[in-house]
Amino acid sequence: MLGTHINSFGLLLDIAGALLLIKFGIPPKLDREGRVNLVLSQTDEKQVRKAKLYDRWSTLAIVLIILGFALQLFSNYVGQ
Repeated sequence: MLGTHINSFGLLLDIAGALLLIKFGIPPKLDREGRVNLVLSQTDEKQVRKAKLYDRWSTLAIVLIILGFALQLFSNYVGQ
């Protein structure tokens, strides 16, 4: 019974990670260095913050997916 709960929790983590990847995995077109196309010497801090936000959330998504798969694998050995 414990293995089933661990497996289910792993699946939930996989779903959460996949949904985060859908939202934050492929960011909208933005300049990661924050450059404004019209003025090359100016940095757009809003773009820099947005790129960092997408990087953090997409990293969390990958971690959740890996952790979810690890829990599913672990659940196969619990209770044997």
